[in-house]
Amino acid sequence: MINEFLNLNTFQMAPVINDAKSEVDIAGRGTGKSYIIGVDMDRIVRKMPRSISAITGQTYGQIMTRTLPSTLKCLELLGYEKGKDYVIDCQPPKGWDSPYEKVTKYKNFISFRNGTGFLLLSQDRSGSARGPNIDREIVDEALTLDKAQYDQEVSPTNRGNEEYFGFRSAKPIKQHHGFRYVSSMPYSQDQRWLLDFGKYYEQEAGIMLFDVWNRIVMMQIELIKAYLVKDACLYKNIHNEIIRLKHQIVPFVSKDKILFTLSNAFDNIANLGISYIAREYQKLPLLIFLIEIMNWVIDKVEDCYYHLDSSRHIYYDASNDAFIRSYAEENNFDYTKLSKIDSRFDLDCDSSKPLEICPDWGAKICLFSVGQERFYNFATKKNEHVDCIINEFFVKPEEVNDTMINELVDQFCEYYQHHTCKEIVYFVDRYGNNRQPNIKNSKPYNEQAIDRFIKNKWRVTTKVHKGQEPPQHEKYLLWSNIMQGNNPRYPNVIINGKNCKFTLISMNNTKVVDKQGKFEKDKSSERKNSVMPEEATHFGDAVDKRIWTKYGGLLLKSSTFVSPRI
Repeated sequence: MINEFLNLNTFQMAPVINDAKSEVDIAGRGTGKSYIIGVDMDRIVRKMPRSISAITGQTYGQIMTRTLPSTLKCLELLGYEKGKDYVIDCQPPKGWDSPYEKVTKYKNFISFRNGTGFLLLSQDRSGSARGPNIDREIVDEALTLDKAQYDQEVSPTNRGNEEYFGFRSAKPIKQHHGFRYVSSMPYSQDQRWLLDFGKYYEQEAGIMLFDVWNRIVMMQIELIKAYLVKDACLYKNIHNEIIRLKHQIVPFVSKDKILFTLSNAFDNIANLGISYIAREYQKLPLLIFLIEIMNWVIDKVEDCYYHLDSSRHIYYDASNDAFIRSYAEENNFDYTKLSKIDSRFDLDCDSSKPLEICPDWGAKICLFSVGQERFYNFATKKNEHVDCIINEFFVKPEEVNDTMINELVDQFCEYYQHHTCKEIVYFVDRYGNNRQPNIKNSKPYNEQAIDRFIKNKWRVTTKVHKGQEPPQHEKYLLWSNIMQGNNPRYPNVIINGKNCKFTLISMNNTKVVDKQGKFEKDKSSERKNSVMPEEATHFGDAVDKRIWTKYGGLLLKSSTFVSPRI
C-alpha cells in the first residue's frame, strides 16, 4: 500500500523490505530521503498507537523548515489530513486517544488521532529533551548533531513502555526503542561517526562496503560520460558492471538489528531520469557533485589548507526559532510556506547592519560568499567579536534564464529582501574586472554585478585587496594564524555549517602542498581524476579574498612562524 501511494524507489524500499529495528540512511540529493521520515512516522502510528517518538534536530528552526515540510507532504500523500488525523503544537481535540506517557505541554508536539505522539527536540535548548520517556528516536540531517549532547540528553529517554510494545508485551514491536538517522554524506571528521554504523558489512560479511560503493560511484561517472557521447554499447557494459557490483553490497541487517544504507540519485533514476543527473554533472563543480548528488564517501584529507576545528569554527544552531515559530503558527504549519526560507529565519544575520559579499566568477559556476561581523560567537557561545561566514549562493549556466550574474544577484536580493539595511560591502574579485570574451562592448563581471545590485535598490561600497591575487603561501599563513586562535591580533572566523555547506566541503577538501618552501593549494587533482578538482576550490577562494582583504595586513605586523602541520 505504501509503495502504491508513494511509488518508493529502491533506496526507499530497502528499509521497508528489511524491517530493521534501527536504521541509518546516508543519501545524496535527489534520492527522496526526506520522505523516509514520513514513511517511518506512518509505520509508528500504525504499529505503536499511543507511543511517543522523538524527532531531533539541531534547532527547532531546522526541524520546521528542513524536516517537517517534506515529512508533512509525505503524510499528505499517504492520506493523512492536518486537523482531521493529526494536529501540531496544540491540545488534541476531545475524543482523541492520549499517549501512554502523560503529556502536560503540547508545544513542539505532533498528536495523532490514535494517541501517537511525536516530540520535537532541539539541541540548542539545553535540557529540552528532559520529559516523557520515548519509544523511538528519529533524527534528520544527523551530521549536524552534537553527538555527545545527543547521547547525554536524548538517547537515555528511549526507555519504558515495555509492557505495551516491548519484551513484556504479548506482541513485541521490532522498532520499539530503535532509531532512524537520516543524513547526507558527512564531510568533516567529527561527523564520521555516522559511517561507523556501516562497518558491520565488513565485520560480519567481509564486504568492503565503502570501497565498493566508491567504485560504483566512479563507474556511474563513466556511465554519465557514455550517455553524453551517446555510446550505447559502452553505456550498456558499464551499466551491467554497476549492477554486478551492486549485488555485492545488497543491504542487510546487522546482528545488532541495524540497517545501514548508502544511496545516490541513480537509485531514484526512474523519477529523475539520466538526463537530470547528466545535467547536474555538467553544471556542478565535480567535488560538490560527487558528495551532494553521488554520495561519495570522502577520505580524510591530510595536510589540509584550512585547519578547521568543528568545535571552534563551525556552528549549526543559528536559526531564528522565535520568528520561525511565530511564522509557522500564523500560516497553520503550511509546509509549502515553511520550506521557502529567507534571511528572517537566520539568527546570525543582523538586519540593521551591512552585508559583506565576495564573488568568484567562472564559466562553470558563479558564486557569492556572504559574511557579517557580530559580537557573539555562535560556535563557542561567548560574547566576543567574530567574523561570520553566514551564507553562500551560486548559479550554473544551464539553469539560468538570464545571465548568470543577474540570476546570482537576484537570488541574493530575494533571500535578503527583508534585510533592513540595504547596504553591501562588495569585495572585488580582480579577475572579475576583465571583460567577457567574445562579447563586444561587454562590461566586466564586477561592474555588471554592482549595476544589478543598484537596480535592486541596494547601496554598494567596494573594497579591493592590494596588488594582484595574494600569494597562496601568505594566505595559508594568515589562515593558520586565524585558525590557531591563540593570538588576539587575529580575528575569530566562524562558519554557518547549515547555510555554507558547499563552503565547508571546499575548505575541508583542499590540500596544501609544499612548492620550493612555499605553501600552496593543490589544484592538480582534476588532472588526476581525484575528488578534489580545481573547480571545488571556488568557495574557499571567495572566502580567502574577503578575509585576506580585511586582515592580510596583520601578517606584515607579525613575525609569528607557523608550522605547516598544526
